[in-house]
Amino acid sequence: MRANSFLAVTLFGVLLAPAAFAQVGGGGPPSAQQASGGPIGRMTQQQESWRFESEAMQRASAMTPEEAEAEYGAERVELANRIQALINEGKCREARAMANEAGERQMALRIRQTCRSR
Repeated sequence: MRANSFLAVTLFGVLLAPAAFAQVGGGGPPSAQQASGGPIGRMTQQQESWRFESEAMQRASAMTPEEAEAEYGAERVELANRIQALINEGKCREARAMANEAGERQMALRIRQTCRSR
């Protein structure tokens, strides 16, 4: 009887030992973010915002013309195409005026940012 209980305790210890060591040891090496002093666990509000904006930009840049028309409307897509043609010709003032006349404030601001970098 004593041998059976010793065997059971030993077997139980052998089976649970890896799990206990993993909890005590903390797993593998720290991530690069942790090693550089970054936050462990949850992202900051700024990191979440950046990730959301980055994913939205990736989705928007991967849109087909049909998806863009469904999302923004055919008139706005046509306006954007005409404005892009003006920007490509170097007529940034005309492009901004066209966007402002159409009531597209965000488009006009984006034109200003784009033309400054050229």
